[in-house]
Amino acid sequence: GGDVSALVGTGGDVSALGSASGAGSASTPTVVFVVDESMDDDECASLRRSLLRCVRGADSSTRVGFLTYAAAVAAYDLSVTTGLAAAEVLPGSRSPTPEDVEDLVGDGRMYVAPLSECADAIDAIVSSLRPASGGGSVRRRPRCLGPALETAVALMRHGWTGGAGGGRVVVCASGPATRGPGGVAADEDSELFDFEEKAAKEYVDELSITIAKLGVSVDILVGGREAVGALKLAPLADATGGVILLLEDFGESFFENLSAAVRRPASNGAIFTVRASAGIGCARVIGAVEALSKVAATLATAPSLPAGDSASIAKEAADAFRLKSRDISQSVAVFLEYAGDVEASHVHVQFVAWFPSPEGGRVARCMTRRIPVAPSMPAYLRGVDSSVSAVLAAKKAALDAQSDAVGPKEARKRVEARVLDVADVFAPRDADGGSLHDPFPRELGDFAEAMYHLLRGPMLGTLAGHEDERAAMRQLFLGAGEALARSMLVPRLYVWRGGDIFEEIPPADLALRSVHALVLDHGTDVFVWVGHGVAADEERLAAARGAAAGHAATVAAGRFPVPRVRTFREGSSQARYVVSRLMPLHRDAPHEQDAMFPPVRSLSPNERKALMESFLPTDDFSFFGWMRQLGLAAPLDGSSVKLRMMSGDDTSTTASSLIL
Repeated sequence: GGDVSALVGTGGDVSALGSASGAGSASTPTVVFVVDESMDDDECASLRRSLLRCVRGADSSTRVGFLTYAAAVAAYDLSVTTGLAAAEVLPGSRSPTPEDVEDLVGDGRMYVAPLSECADAIDAIVSSLRPASGGGSVRRRPRCLGPALETAVALMRHGWTGGAGGGRVVVCASGPATRGPGGVAADEDSELFDFEEKAAKEYVDELSITIAKLGVSVDILVGGREAVGALKLAPLADATGGVILLLEDFGESFFENLSAAVRRPASNGAIFTVRASAGIGCARVIGAVEALSKVAATLATAPSLPAGDSASIAKEAADAFRLKSRDISQSVAVFLEYAGDVEASHVHVQFVAWFPSPEGGRVARCMTRRIPVAPSMPAYLRGVDSSVSAVLAAKKAALDAQSDAVGPKEARKRVEARVLDVADVFAPRDADGGSLHDPFPRELGDFAEAMYHLLRGPMLGTLAGHEDERAAMRQLFLGAGEALARSMLVPRLYVWRGGDIFEEIPPADLALRSVHALVLDHGTDVFVWVGHGVAADEERLAAARGAAAGHAATVAAGRFPVPRVRTFREGSSQARYVVSRLMPLHRDAPHEQDAMFPPVRSLSPNERKALMESFLPTDDFSFFGWMRQLGLAAPLDGSSVKLRMMSGDDTSTTASSLIL
């Protein structure tokens, strides 16, 4: 069975731990590696190299632990200094009991220790990793991920000292869980499959809540050749402030992301509050947060207030949430709504983050915004930041797609319905009906264009070939910071102008000229495309590659996950990665091409004709074609998403979420 009580030692009641209020007060971070052993020889060898590089390059003060799992769970003793790996084994068919955990930590064995004290032991453990025996189909190999996670968190908790808690579990997986609680061993065509899937989902949901209340984050890095069931594991990452990353193998990209995951700060019990003027309410918050009761939040942020009258305290309290992560690459999206007509000329919104200090107190960081109330519809439209609105709407759509109640197919329909609703509210059709297509507000053209990219992209479109990849991408997007979220939503395209100079241009296929070298930034991936004309000159090719590598590193700096940079030439099989992400404007009329991609205006008639003839036929809609099939006329004037969304211009003053 899946009894997670061993995690807390309180019969499953985590309230006795005070949630995660003490998390993060330790002077050093704690990271426990949980490594899948059911993989092929080449994968295991590559993983060993990445793990050794990661551990040897980590901060020596980091407290680490190491477990492996296959048919059973092996917890490695870090007190062994003989140069050999020594482990205690627990069954993988069930959850560990409190007695199991007590037996593990007896006789002076040590499972979590500062890296400075156990570096040789960790080196011996990683070097000893070998694939578990059994072979056969990767999908069918035994993997008891659930019991391994429970054991890792239980041992981590046992190692907490001085009331300090929290930490991070980093899972290195090569395939799905198939054994013990959370595992699905049956094939999809088996009559037992639905039953096992339901039981596994319920177990993961319970485990997610329990681990989250302990202040522990879980990152799952997958480098194998088999789908792991990302949609089923998403609640675990969401609830704990972690991520699910699907990588091609256990090589360089895996190492970079593994090292970045180890450095990520875990939750430290911070609290985030939202207050707004009368008439404005907090409708929804998306991100690595957990809602708190108003009484609990008030007592946590202002403990000097009297606790006797809970009702009076809660009446004045703000909407409050516990932050599950304090990684700067992640963010929280706040949606506001009107509770009624706003009579004042301005409203105020205040955000406060409360962080525990090393001395045991709290530090509050406050941001207050004074937002003018628009006197008219045109003024309101001018104040909307379309790029922020698009990110918020896309996060809603991603959340819908992840839920069982909606799903990806219905989420796509809702995106199109939202675009139609915006047109209906802000640009009602002329009663004369002189046009074949309804108008769309010029001021929100960027918003519509971003929704077009959302439906084509890896979260809801077909760029990601497997639903596992789409689910993992959505999970990452829901917690992504604004800059990363913008790039994941709408690709950013740069053209090389010589030297180290790159110019940002619209993400359209009309940029695919043989005389160009391009860098395409799509958030989690960066692609370098080199045209035939550039590749024909070795000196120019070397200069373009060097400049592109530097520019790719610049745009990807500081991101988690660490984007993989791929370089290829025009016409190669990998060139499809760029072509499929660009708007197919070659199908549009010349005046539409001029509006969406101004650089094409500088081409001579012969150059333009040759460019159009270079494209292969496609049934994919351009932005204008997509709008027309919705019955809408895309605005031809005004700035496009190609400029405003990529510029990071945040000059608008209207709360953009209000239109969504």
